[in-house]
Amino acid sequence: MDSANNIIAIRKVDISLAHKAFAELMNKTEIILNREASVQPEVFKSMSPSAVEDCAVDRIKAACVGSPFNPDEVQLVSGHRFPDIVAENFYGIEVKSTKSDHWKSTGSSIVESTRIENVEDIYMLFGKLGGDTPEFRCRPYQDVLYDIAVTHSPRYLIDMQLGEKEDIFTKMGTTYDELRTSPDTVSKVRHYYKEQARLNDRLEMPWWITDDNVDNAHPFNIRLWNSLSATEKRELKTKCMILFPEALNPSANKLKYNNATLWLCSFNQVINPNVRDMYSAGGRITHVDGIRLEKPVSRVFNVIIECAEGIKKLLEHPSDEMTKLIEDFNPQLLQGSNPYEEWLKICCAYAHMQNVPLMEWIEKKPIFSFSK
Repeated sequence: MDSANNIIAIRKVDISLAHKAFAELMNKTEIILNREASVQPEVFKSMSPSAVEDCAVDRIKAACVGSPFNPDEVQLVSGHRFPDIVAENFYGIEVKSTKSDHWKSTGSSIVESTRIENVEDIYMLFGKLGGDTPEFRCRPYQDVLYDIAVTHSPRYLIDMQLGEKEDIFTKMGTTYDELRTSPDTVSKVRHYYKEQARLNDRLEMPWWITDDNVDNAHPFNIRLWNSLSATEKRELKTKCMILFPEALNPSANKLKYNNATLWLCSFNQVINPNVRDMYSAGGRITHVDGIRLEKPVSRVFNVIIECAEGIKKLLEHPSDEMTKLIEDFNPQLLQGSNPYEEWLKICCAYAHMQNVPLMEWIEKKPIFSFSK
């Protein structure tokens, strides 16, 4: 490589040309990855996150041929550092992938305490491994960050299909570099979400956060159950049915709702003062298709019927997020080959204790009458 035309020499003459060269390198990398993924889709679908990183390094090096970048200066950084790959000291590539068929994921901490020194220009290399054929996209890092969610620390949310001026920095009236170099990054973010709640007349408050990094992202503000939309309530109710079926147990006391209560609060920042009502408010089932039951049963079985299709959809093709939730809160569902069938076994066992033909009800979707 001509030393006068390498990326370091170009930077000294015109930094904008250097950034353009980096953009061209990432565009070439995207083309290489998509070409290979179309030829060997099953190979790419089976890749673990670390395998995607290794693959990315190799293809970036291949893309260096004929460019101002030296392939020997493309390095995968070991340990929990940001970004994952560094090229020529000043250029970084953050690698994300998902087994699902969408372009969204949770990104890195907004604090960037592990950012590698000297890295100025960062691209997101994203692998969508779900769907018929895996696909890859490479875009400037700051252009694909649409919001911020909270684990024990605030982290960016990624959308590789994000439109112009839809990024979180535009929404906040700042820039990526201004926010990341601010001495009070977290305070600025907390202020932004507090103001959004006030402007939209929502009864919400930011919850306190630290700089620890964990993998599950949650909404930024604490909300009351009654403030949620019907769609949000149904989604959370469906997940509670999956993760905490012990609420169906007629022989358990009121403590059987505690796990659901804590999960709603700690994982979703939703406070429900009476989770029991989510399962069985409004009396008990007294009639099925007009026929009186010998003994009324909990209205929770009506909730199961209402959520059954959503539960089946979530469990027959669980997302990465849903699988992790099951692993943490109801691992029994993963003992067989079909989580939905395992879930039915648990629920039917509890239903049998109340002489409820749950499978029949799920299939027929009968009309229920309730006690007042």
